[in-house]
This record gives sequence, structure tokens and C-alpha cells, in this order.
Amino acid sequence: MDSAHHLEAGTYIARQPIYNQQLGVYAYELLFRTATSPGSATASDAATSHVMLSAFGEIGLDALVGSRMAAINMTWRLMSELRELAVPAGRMVLDLPPSLPCDDKALELLRGLSGQGYVLALDDYLPGTSRDALLPVVHQVKIDTAQSRPDDLHCIFKGLKSARVERVAKKVETLEDYEFLRDMGFDYFQGYFLSRPRVFRAVNLPTGKLTVLRLLARLQQPEMDVHELQHLIAQDPGLAFKLLKLINSPFFGLNRQVDSLARAILILGHRKLVTWACMLVLSGLQDRPPGLVHLCLQRAGLCERIARMAGRRPVERYFTAGLFSALDLVMERPLPQVIAPLPLDDEIKRALLEGEGELGEVVACARACETEQIEAVIFDDLPREDIMNALLEAGQWADAVQSVSIADTVRR
Repeated sequence: MDSAHHLEAGTYIARQPIYNQQLGVYAYELLFRTATSPGSATASDAATSHVMLSAFGEIGLDALVGSRMAAINMTWRLMSELRELAVPAGRMVLDLPPSLPCDDKALELLRGLSGQGYVLALDDYLPGTSRDALLPVVHQVKIDTAQSRPDDLHCIFKGLKSARVERVAKKVETLEDYEFLRDMGFDYFQGYFLSRPRVFRAVNLPTGKLTVLRLLARLQQPEMDVHELQHLIAQDPGLAFKLLKLINSPFFGLNRQVDSLARAILILGHRKLVTWACMLVLSGLQDRPPGLVHLCLQRAGLCERIARMAGRRPVERYFTAGLFSALDLVMERPLPQVIAPLPLDDEIKRALLEGEGELGEVVACARACETEQIEAVIFDDLPREDIMNALLEAGQWADAVQSVSIADTVRR
């Protein structure tokens, strides 16, 4: 779906994952953005109305968040009108702003919304204020961990001990921060930490990941013919099974059963089969969280979409560049070390390692999209909102791919 056609010019809906302790996606926070103020997400009536109109009308909730929960910044007025709207309460997290009144009228409204099935989250929570009166009726508190010292967080936790609420860490910037907050007891995590690779000192890759890299390298050999490709995939029964399961899924919508690798290659084509095989290989890394696999797929899909919108061909090269640009996240090693054994051509290697050429520009644009560094979301003369809407589409596509192709290897 081209969601750029559903919103007025210069606007788009952004979504930020909220992860559980296993780094599976629990919910997506939906944010209204404008090209003139891309970094701000306000809880104004107009912004919230735009988000809700897109979620429940023009784009659709399933297209925006799949089977996950949708978190939306609310205002007092729109909360008062929720009872009149036909929205699926059981799939919504209502982020309650700091400006929300803390009087009896507010408590009565919140009790009613909770009874309808809404999850209520107290946003930007700080202890010792009048908002503590709302703790008995909310389900979650969201804490800005970037603005809190460890001692402050321990004090907040101590104060919440008697409250039956889940704790959401906001603005988590690194994997080390995530691990610290997880061990402290936070239930959910929101931020750009998965987009930033951890720094490792070890020189050698673990054996399992080295095996994966070697398989990726062999899959990328340009001189491999169809028979060699079939033989290589057949050597890994698990990979062969997953490929056949994938191509026979509703995702591809075929009207007849595909029961051999030879026929799968015929239907998908050599290049596409290699691409899907690479994704399944990466997904098979048991120690990699599903949220990280999703990010890799989303980046690859976004690079392909940007190339297609800009009229660049072949788009498969941009997909490959996007996918392999995320290998440092998957392998937990510097990208030069990971890329070195892969038989990628010099253009792709320069794009990945030095950011050169149009391939490098598209990868940089995709990375900027992931962390909402909006000023850097630039490629060719494409409108910024079209690129951000392509990010949403790529995320939807990654959701679909994970749901049909990785269910038996990735913990949901």
C-alpha cells in the first residue's frame, strides 16, 4: 500500500517499536509528523486526530501495526470522546500526557476506559507529583530513562513497588542501556538502541556465525548456476524446508503446490531465491532477537523501495546493500570484519564500508529513517514524506515476512 497517497502533502505517520524483555515487538507507538517539524510529536488534538484517522480509516490498524498493540499520544478532549468512536479498545495503549487532570472526573473517565479494554500508560512519569493519584487506575508508567540517573531510577522503582503497573523505559539509546534497564526490572523498552551496534573487542567470530557468513558468501557468488544453487541449498535441509514452506505460504499466493527446489527457483528466479535464502539464514541465528531480524528486513525493503521510487535499477542491488549493511548488528562485529569474506562486488563493498555512490546514499538515507534523523532523509529529489511512508511500508512488509517465514525459528 502506498500510504503517501492517504495523508496530506508534507505529513506522514511514523511508528516506533516498543520491545518486550526478549526484544520481540510488543507495540508500535504511532506518531504524526510534518515535514516542517519532523522531530516533534505533540499530543495536540490535531496530531492525535491525524493518527487516529490514519489508524482506523485511511491506512488501517492492521496495516500500521499488524497484530501488535498501537500506542497513541492522547489529549483530554479526545479521551473524553473515545467512547463514541468505534475503535478496537483491546488493541490500543493510550499514552496519558502530563497535562492530564488528576481530579475525580479524570479518575472516573480512566476507570471507564480501562473497563472497555484500553491499556492506560502514564507518560513521562515522575514520582511525588499529583499524578501519583492516577497510579491505581493505569496499567503502565513510561519513564524517560535518558534524563534519569541510575540512583533516580532505583528510587522510582522503590516508589512503584506497591503499584501494580508495568514499567516502560523510554529513550533507550544503546544495547548496554537496554540490558541494564532489563536487569533492573523494566518490562518494555522504547528507543533506537537496536540500530546502534554494540562495540566488541573480540577478533574472531563464533563458529556458528562464521558458518552463517560462509553460507552467505557462497550464496552471493555471481557465477553460481541454477544447479549449483539447488545443490548448495539442499545441503542444508532446514534451509530447504523453510524455503519451500515460505513459497507455499499465502504470502506468495500461488495456486499450486511447489514441492521441489528446482520449481522454487523457476518461480522465484535465481536472484530472488538467493535473497530469500539469505534472509532465512540470518533469521536462523537463535541468539538474535526478533526485533533485530525485523530491523534488517525493514532496512533492506526500504532501500529497495527508495530505489524503485527514484527509478534506479536493478532494485535488487539496493535490497542486497540494505540487507548486508545490517550485518554488523546481526553478527555483533564491525562491518568491515563481517563484509571481508563475502564475494560482493566492489561497488557494494564501497557503499557499505565507505558510503560511496548511490548505493551508499540510499543505505545512509535508510539508516537516517530508522533513527528519525529527518534532515538526513535525502535521496535524489524524492519528497521526504514519501521516503518516510516507504519506511512504514517496509516495516509492514517485514512484519508479513516474519509471520510466514520465520515462525519456527524466531521467538515471537
